[in-house]
Order: sequence, then structure tokens, then C-alpha cells
Amino acid sequence: MPRNIAFFIGFVLPCSLHTGPLAAQPSSTRPLEISVNATEAPRRLLRATMRIPVKPGPLTLHYPKWIQGEHSPNGPINDLAGFKLRVKGTPLPWRRDGLDLYSFHCVIPDGVDMLEVALEYLGSAKEAGGGLGSSAPCMTPKLAMINWHLVLVYPKGHAVGDLRVNADMTVPQGWKLGTALPIASEKDGKTTFKTVSLEMLADSPVLCGQHFQEIPLGPAQGPPHYLTLACDSAAGLTLAPELKRHYERLVLEAGALFGTRHYRSYRFLVAMSDHINHFAIEHHESSDNRVPEKFLTDDTYRKTWHAWVLPHEFVHSWNGKYRRPEGLVLPDYQKPMRTQLLWVYEGLTQYLGFVLTARSGLYTPEIARENWAHIASWSKLQRGRDWRSLQDTAVAAPHLYFARGDWASRRRGVDFYDEGALLWFDIDTLIREKSRGKNCLDDFCRAFFSGKGGEPSVKAYAFKDIVKTLNEVAPNDWNTFLERRLNVTEGDGPLDGIARAGWKLTYRDRPGELYKARETDEKSLYLSASLGFVVTEEGKITDITPGSLADKARIGPGMKLLAVNDRRFSAERLRAALASKQKLRLLLENQDFFRNVTLDYTAGDRYPHLERDARRPDLVLDIMRARAKLPQKSSGANKE
Repeated sequence: MPRNIAFFIGFVLPCSLHTGPLAAQPSSTRPLEISVNATEAPRRLLRATMRIPVKPGPLTLHYPKWIQGEHSPNGPINDLAGFKLRVKGTPLPWRRDGLDLYSFHCVIPDGVDMLEVALEYLGSAKEAGGGLGSSAPCMTPKLAMINWHLVLVYPKGHAVGDLRVNADMTVPQGWKLGTALPIASEKDGKTTFKTVSLEMLADSPVLCGQHFQEIPLGPAQGPPHYLTLACDSAAGLTLAPELKRHYERLVLEAGALFGTRHYRSYRFLVAMSDHINHFAIEHHESSDNRVPEKFLTDDTYRKTWHAWVLPHEFVHSWNGKYRRPEGLVLPDYQKPMRTQLLWVYEGLTQYLGFVLTARSGLYTPEIARENWAHIASWSKLQRGRDWRSLQDTAVAAPHLYFARGDWASRRRGVDFYDEGALLWFDIDTLIREKSRGKNCLDDFCRAFFSGKGGEPSVKAYAFKDIVKTLNEVAPNDWNTFLERRLNVTEGDGPLDGIARAGWKLTYRDRPGELYKARETDEKSLYLSASLGFVVTEEGKITDITPGSLADKARIGPGMKLLAVNDRRFSAERLRAALASKQKLRLLLENQDFFRNVTLDYTAGDRYPHLERDARRPDLVLDIMRARAKLPQKSSGANKE
């Protein structure tokens, strides 16, 4: 899951964790049945019916609470409606648990072996900005991304990997769907899937839409890959040949990096709309990507986080789905997750996602370096680390995912993404130094994520396993190295990797292409390195850099910038005022009150930039260098 677009010394769990193949056979010979009616998805309403094999006596049903990949207890219980139980056609009373609001109790009468369940899922009527994770708005009149955990309950006392499920889904007339689930049949808008475990079902979202296209990606050998697209418009499905080649290269580069693929096929599920939340969530054989309508056709998105979101989620198939921190390997969706190792799960994925974005050509070398410059500058200005360690951001992740954006520089957020990436940049360059250039992080990845491949499975790891593999690649006191960097509460963040790679953070007075695209996409001015605040195009102050001029002037998040140098605020006028290198007079609105503030700042604007240090070799160039050999011909017709 990408950053809100941030850790741990190992906690050892019992060895009886549920690991192994996701399609494990259950103890019961009869599968659950679920039928989802998505024909009213255009008005954001889903209906489901279930048939659950039961025995007479007390029964507890769970609505999923802790969702794999979302790292928080955000199952949308408030959006569950129409929940009714029946046995042999007769209504069966139920009551909610008094403490665990995700659990429902009932008593199955004698002579009954099947429980019928009906429920509805109420999708958010808000557009982009409402909800969190997979339950955030993702249904429009033209498309929907549907996650099974939103529309099901399951019996207590069973590991989700041991429950078999027969599922089907009906989509609106004229719509098509794509999913990693194996399909048994399709007729009249109804798709019936082959029997899978409940774990596999919940890990396989369905993308459907009126404007739909599935594009095979190479290589010809090995499991097939698909770019599966649904868009609010037919024009948005246009995929330029060059961009397609970059995604085919992504598949090749990931194979070269890890050496083994732990899936039977893989689908990049991409929902493209301006009326949904834009983010992504990982799955074992697919990824749930939610992006703007013009994701494929507007070059702006080749330079922002949208460029690396598919590589990031793809990496998760290895890091997070196959190899998973033991605190996240749980038998069901109700037990709390222990998120201490998210600096590996998300931080390493963030780093490798950036690397694969560059190796596949989705980022030019210049954009790739500018991306690192922005992250380095953010880390340097992130003063929340004066009191909160990187480890603590991971431990507190289940709450930090819900944190507001204002005061982020003081609070810290899910920093194990970007600061985690800087940490792994440091590790990569240190491996190269310790091994005298013989090894690098690629060697760690091939060792740590190796296995027989093919059928999806889960292999848990602990902190000691990370240290052990690092030592096998490049002997070092990695335990002390990691403890120091994970627990430190001072300094400018882990920038040693950038320095060791032959570059240093500087600032210049003109923006790069990435910065300009970011401001256009996010409709905000990022002035953290100059005036010390972030402001939207409408003038709303959203964050303040601690210790900056804005902070000392007691400007705060939520205030509105009305005027600059006695003229009504606009982004262009603020930029011009900065370029004049004279003091700035600001008029600010704070609820019903107004303030005039003068900022004695004459240094002009400052944009993060990486500058070469000729005393060291350019390791960034080598890190971002493509590894995979291109096939003579693209597969084009890769079939499952």
C-alpha cells in the first residue's frame, strides 16, 4: 500500500502460524457459497447472498476487520446493511457482540445444516477523499473495483486458508470484468469462479466496467501477465506502444531482480476515474490500482507517484504477500496485526518500486534522481523525528493511517515508506562498499525471496532473518546498524546512502519536471524548504515546517492565505513574490480573525536537487541500470 501519499526489532510469534499455500484444502468437505449482485454498482450498492454449512448450536459470524495489505482495523462495518439470516426459509434472530462489533451471534436449530445469509454493502457517495483503503470510493456509473471482504461474513473458529468458497458475481449489462480468480463459466453477465480458499478469494479483487480492456504483457515464457483496465471513458483506454513496452520491461526487470515468481498469473488491475480515491493495494496475483481517468494519456502522471505505483504493488507480490512479517501472518481477519516490520514490508518495497520504475524506463534518469532529491529534502525537514523514531511509526501504523495531514511534520505519519526507502538505499550502497562492488541489494532480494515459485504461498520472517540474509550477502554488524537507524530520534534522516552513491542534496531556484508535475497533480505549492509551509491553490495552509520562518511567525495549518504583498493570493503571485527576493507581506485568515504577517525572507524559492560528488563513483546510475535481457519479440498473445 503506497504512502498517504512511512518499524521494529523483532517480536517472535508462536511457530503455529498459518503459512503455506493460499489454496489449502479446508477440513470441511462442503464449501461456502457466495453470490454477489453488482448490477447496482453505478449507484454504489452491492448485494450478496451466502450459504454457509453449519451444525446445530451456537454460531458466531465475523465481518472482516483487519485486512491484509491495509495494516489497520478498517473493515467498513458501518457500511454493512441488510444483514439477515435464514434457515430453511425461516428468519433466524441474531445479535451483535457487545464488545467486538464485527461479530454476530446466533443459535442454529436442530436438524439444520445450512445457513442462508443476505447482506448489502453501501459504497460511499463521496467522490475522491472519502474512506480509507479498499473501502474508499471506487464505484462510478462506468466502473467498479470490488473487494470480496466487503460483502461477506465467515464462521468463527476456522482459518481463512482452510475454508473453501464457491463464488459468482453478476455485473451490469454490457460490463466486463477482470480478476486473478480462475473462472469456471461466464453467461449473461454472471461469472462463476472455480472453488478457492476464502483467503484466496479475499486476496483477489474484481475490476469491472463498461469501458474495459485486458492487454497481455510479456514475456512469452513463464506465467502470463496482464494490464487489466477499466475507465470512465473509452478514450482513457488508449495505451501508447512506448508505454506498453515500459510495462513489459517492468515484468522482465522484476523477474531479473527476484529470480522466481510466486504466482500462476499476474494482473495489474487499474481503475481510471477522477471520481474515486487515488491509491493502490497489493495482492498476491494482482494489484488494486486506482488512478486518474487520463492515467495512460496525460504525461503529467509519468512524473508523479502514479508512475511508480504499479511497480510498487508488483514488488509486493514477493515482499508482503509471499515473504511476510510474522506479525502479519494470521489465521483470520479478526486478530490484531503487529506492524513493527513495515519498514521492510513497505520501506523495502518503496525502494525497489523506485528502482524498477527507473529500470523499466517509466522514470527517466533525471526524474529518478529528482524523486530521491525530494525524498531527501522531506526527510531533512521532517522534525517529527526529533521525538518519534522510524520504528515507532511502524508500530503505530494502524493509527497513523487514519492521521490527519495537518501538522504532519511534527506528528510524523507512515514514514516507513519514504524514510524506509532511504534506509534501504543506505543498505544497498553499504553492501556494495563492504563487498567491494561484488554484491548489492539485488543479491539480497534473490536470496531472501527465493523459493520454488508458481502456486501462491506465504513464508513468514522475523527481524533475525533480515539480519542473517544481509550477513550472507555482505558480512557486517547489521543488527547494530539497523537498531541505530530504526531507533534514532535526531538528525536529518538516513541520507548516507545518497552520499555513498556519489550525490548530495542541494537546492536550486528552478523546479524540475517532477516538481512541476507534482504541483499540477496535487494542486499545491510545496514551499517547505523556503518559507516553511505547504499551501493549496485555494490558499489553505496544510502543513508547517518546524523551525521555519512560517513556524516562528505562528502560521498554522488550517489558516487561509488571502493576500501576498497587498494583492489577492494566487500561486503565480506568490511565486513572483518569492522570485523578487524581497520581504513578503501576507494576509492570513484564521476562522473569523485576520492577521498581517511579514516574513523576512529574501533567498528566493528553493527546489530540492541532487548534485554530483565527483569524489565518489556514481552508484545511482548503476542501481537504476536495466538488468533484464529483452526478448527478440514481445509475446503479444500471451495466454493463460
